[in-house]
Amino acid sequence: MNFEIDRFRVPLWMILTIVLSVITIGIGYWYYRIDAADGKLLGLAGGLLTGLIVYLFTYITLLRPIIELDRFHRMGIKALLSNRHDKDYYRKLLKTSRYKVDVLGASCNRFVRDFLDPDDDDAILINALNRRRQLRIRLLIPTDTHMSQEVRNATAATMKTLAALTTSVGNRVELRRFDDQARHSFVIADDDLVAGPIFEEDKSRHAPAVHVLTRTLFGQKYSAYFEGLWDSANIV
Repeated sequence: MNFEIDRFRVPLWMILTIVLSVITIGIGYWYYRIDAADGKLLGLAGGLLTGLIVYLFTYITLLRPIIELDRFHRMGIKALLSNRHDKDYYRKLLKTSRYKVDVLGASCNRFVRDFLDPDDDDAILINALNRRRQLRIRLLIPTDTHMSQEVRNATAATMKTLAALTTSVGNRVELRRFDDQARHSFVIADDDLVAGPIFEEDKSRHAPAVHVLTRTLFGQKYSAYFEGLWDSANIV
């Protein structure tokens, strides 16, 4: 969290450090000025001063991780995921989606199976589409030439599921295919991006991922990449 003063952002940790230091110095000065004959007041002020000094030094020793967390926050990083295929994590994001959900790469088939299956009672995106008429879902996957047989079979099932949705949601769920390998796998839900790498020799569903805001430079690059690929892809 930061406070902006004339376009200069002051981190919250810096403000807290200054406030704690000023309070400690103030109580120290008060303690120094107390009459030595007033034992109760002297004991009270001494206890406060000792507690504040201990707290201040403890806080200072924790500043490094606090500063690191603040730096990640300013970069728009919301979370680092050890496993990209965390259904519960995506569910929280998608429940609040208002106008846009974009999916690219290996995530598409799992995404449709997990959140767009009309036979699933927990198809949260179908519910979202029914509630929010402005919501649009776009899916981008490679052509069959750039897929393994296993993925082709999964894609065929995905296309059947999407075809069944057409009667109820129209063109608000759209699939396009591009003639190249999927080099990235990510989901954009409104202002959130969850992106991870694709490994040829590894199961990508278990690959790590990063959750950032789309307003960041990182997020803008992915959004622009999706838009460029979408415009040049084949409509299914």
